[in-house]
This record gives sequence, C-alpha cells and structure tokens, in this order.
Amino acid sequence: MIEIISILVSLIFFVNKILLLIGKKLERLGWLMGSIAAVLAVIYFFLLELYIFTVLEFGLIILMGYGFFVKEIKNPTTEKLIHLFILVVMTVLVFFAFTGMMTIYEFVGAVLMLLGTYFLTHNIYALGWLLYGVSHLFAAYVTNQKGQQFFADFQIASAAVSSIGFVLAMKRRND
Repeated sequence: MIEIISILVSLIFFVNKILLLIGKKLERLGWLMGSIAAVLAVIYFFLLELYIFTVLEFGLIILMGYGFFVKEIKNPTTEKLIHLFILVVMTVLVFFAFTGMMTIYEFVGAVLMLLGTYFLTHNIYALGWLLYGVSHLFAAYVTNQKGQQFFADFQIASAAVSSIGFVLAMKRRND
C-alpha cells in the first residue's frame, strides 16, 4: 500500500512541478495537481511516521489550493488568512523542532518547502524555485533514510526541475 501511495505522490508532484515550470497556461492545472498530491502525501507521510511532513502537507494543500483559485487580483482578506495559516503551520513546525520530534533536516526541508510554495503562488519565481530545489534535496535525504528510494529519487528529479525554474526565472528578471 505504501509503495503505491509513494509512486502516486511522486509522479503527481513531479507533474505539478513540470506544469508550474511550463507556466501561465498550465499553471492553474499545476496547482491543482499539487493539491491532489498533497492530500495523498498526508497519508503517505503519516504512514512513514514523518509527522512533520504530514503537517507540512496540510499547509501545502491550502497554499496550492490558493494557487489554483486565486488569479492576478489578490484579496487583502484572503492574503491575511494565508499569512495567518503560514504562521500557524510554522508554529507547529517550531514546536516539533523544540520538542525533539523531528530532525534538523526535516525542519529545514519543511520550512523551505512551505515558503517556496508561498513565493511561487505570489509570482516571486526565482526565490520560490530556489527554496523548492533546496527543500527537495532535504526531502530526498530524509525519505532515503526511511528506505523510500523511489520517492527520494523523484525528490532529486524535482530538485533538478526546480533548478531549471530558478535559472529561467533569473533569466526573465535580467531580460
């Protein structure tokens, strides 16, 4: 069962990154795919007893759903709610960190993924892709330690896609 969920989560999240990388016309579909993958990832990380990533995925469900539903015009009230939600998720992450319920790799990876998603949903592409890339490397290490080689391999592939996204975002900024 866990192997099937691992494969689904890995593939759907990878498609999510590719669609976001392609850009505008497929970006909303990318956020939808990410939301679906995050729902499955809640189950996957819970079964792996990676509770910090389980909490992170709840945050990603909200942020990726936000990326799907919100267009160019941002509602100030919605923005405040998103910031409050990020604050709550970060508070939970810090609590887990200080109670010893997670490793530094899990903490850094989770924080960077959450912030990377926030920046990408707010069209701050270079920083978002950079944070994504680093967070995927942390996730690859953590899931490899749990014996989840397929998932870890796709984290490396997602880091590569994120690197391409970063380079393209920097190129667009400089043009």
